[in-house]
Amino acid sequence: MLGQQYFENKNYQDYFGTNFVLFRADRAESKGEEVFNRFNIRATPTVLLLGSDGSEIDWHVGYGPPAEKYHERIDKSVKGIETFKFYADRYKKDPKNVPVVFNLAMKYDRRYDQDKARDLYKQVLALDPEGKAGTTEYGKSKVSYSQFAEFQIGALAMYGAKADPELLKMFIKKYPDSEMTKAAYQRMSSHYTFRAPKDEAKVFFEEYVGKYPDDPYVLSSYVSRIIRDKENLDKGIELAEKIDELTKYGRNPRYVKDRAELHALKGDKAKADEIYGKTFMEGEVTSLSYNLMDYANFWVAQKENTESALAMAEMALKLNPDNAYLIRQAATIFCKLDKLAKALEIYGPQAIEKDMNNASRLNSYADFWANQEKNLESALVVSKKAVDLSPKTYYYWGTLATVFAKLKQYDDAIRAGEKALELAPENQKEFVRTRLDAVKKEKEGK
Repeated sequence: MLGQQYFENKNYQDYFGTNFVLFRADRAESKGEEVFNRFNIRATPTVLLLGSDGSEIDWHVGYGPPAEKYHERIDKSVKGIETFKFYADRYKKDPKNVPVVFNLAMKYDRRYDQDKARDLYKQVLALDPEGKAGTTEYGKSKVSYSQFAEFQIGALAMYGAKADPELLKMFIKKYPDSEMTKAAYQRMSSHYTFRAPKDEAKVFFEEYVGKYPDDPYVLSSYVSRIIRDKENLDKGIELAEKIDELTKYGRNPRYVKDRAELHALKGDKAKADEIYGKTFMEGEVTSLSYNLMDYANFWVAQKENTESALAMAEMALKLNPDNAYLIRQAATIFCKLDKLAKALEIYGPQAIEKDMNNASRLNSYADFWANQEKNLESALVVSKKAVDLSPKTYYYWGTLATVFAKLKQYDDAIRAGEKALELAPENQKEFVRTRLDAVKKEKEGK
């Protein structure tokens, strides 16, 4: 993604040519492996900026769109703003400057160089044990350099085969109301889900859930441990049902699966099927297909990203090929993008053939093409068939009148419109009359 969206982006080629000699290190090649080892690269993608002498100026690990925002970060590095080199040079001159030590630690931390990051974070604590030397942003709030350093030292202790949660536990006791406290629990939860002994895990999760009883993610982490142990299943079901209630307006399929698994572990396969069976997944497929079509409609309306919009509209139809609403929506999108052949392929004469005894679908088809002012001969045949099947439905006659009018067959349009007016209920007659008058006026002005 980084290569396609940024390094291959034509908007930045002149910039790259002016500022860099680019080299892409691929571990599958010997030179690439040599670069990884020489510069201790531990994650991909990593963009490493080197000086002409091979010294490290700065680095950026990971990538997230948009490319414009990422470019801003690269450009700051090019300009020497808040780079690794900037902080490293200042650290050599003033190793007791807390903001400098902290930011240098962050640089190493973001590169997953845990030993160097840990050492520098410890220096921050030694230099500023009271947390008065400054703050850094954390989420929407600010915390002291020392508090952040203390948290990160604890978090780093959770890596590796011998994870040690004690430092994070101490952090929680010291900062019970900190914005970082919940993150401390989250860092420990993986350890207690997969590695800690059962009794220790139970103590941890009871505390964790007790502190955040209405957070589905927190409850789910406890459920995962219960499923793993295959014990305390009633407690797991209680938690899963609460998660279901908390997420009823936006259920996460993984939570639903866990709830079903708990019942399956208790031997109640029927309940598991009720929760997570065919009906559930068909609903998920339908929901996804509607979301895909919403996406397609949005970008077509914006007149941007249309290639992706088309692909998603087609995907929606693959997932739900017989959904009349989705078919009409996709056909509308194809027409807006001047792809009439594709619209006719999914919603043309051959497609409607299977519905020739369904008056409602026939009327919808005729109405659609009348509004598009395309495929009108087929729309006329289909509209007549709808009227034949249901001759007392006033709005079917109204659709027929519209099709005739689009074909400039005004006398037939007026006759159909008058029939619609005759059949229309009182509360609809004014609307039908207005449309009929419009056809008559159009005939007079032709």
